[in-house]
Amino acid sequence: MPKKKMLKLIFEPNIIYEGILTTENNEGNPHMASMGFSFNDEYDIVVRPFKDTRSYNYLKNKGMGVINIVNDIELFFKATYGTASKSDFFPSYKLKIPRLKESNFYIEGRVKKIDENEVRASFILEPVYVYAKKTYERPFTRVEFAVIEALIHSTRIKVFMEMKLYEEVDRLVSLIDHYDKLIRRIAPNSKYTRIMDEINKIVDSNLKFKSDH
Repeated sequence: MPKKKMLKLIFEPNIIYEGILTTENNEGNPHMASMGFSFNDEYDIVVRPFKDTRSYNYLKNKGMGVINIVNDIELFFKATYGTASKSDFFPSYKLKIPRLKESNFYIEGRVKKIDENEVRASFILEPVYVYAKKTYERPFTRVEFAVIEALIHSTRIKVFMEMKLYEEVDRLVSLIDHYDKLIRRIAPNSKYTRIMDEINKIVDSNLKFKSDH
């Protein structure tokens, strides 16, 4: 199956997923970092590392990276705060740069465009190879957690309104607003924003109860 056709079956464009980016320095030493990634409408990979990171330097210097899709939270912690050894990696299939040994799903990408500002760079990588076992992991995205949290909080507002616990209502409304902004940032114009539109209507309806009483 063509690479981008396969990606279209798994990912939605312009939604930020969570993965582990592996790169290497000029000496061939591996590096890994937790990294949000998305796909543009052409299904090229988009990553936006800060310019003071090794991921930025290695991507810019080598022009290649691998997005590893894993569901192991310990790996995300290790990629963020821990250290890695060469035994944690295998060479990727096509570009022969480090990929996580434990990854059952990875995407090799070659940098085709870089846009930079003072703080971050936006790298556009063309997928050159996709590896996925039959039982691969589904990528994490913060959006599903945010929708579930907003949904749970929305069910409590009416109860607290009836109990006149208005400070608690204000706290829940603030949390829902936080999740709403997060969802619209990481998954714009998606089914998740449409769900949040419905949740916000329900919340507004319940808040109207307060103003009417």
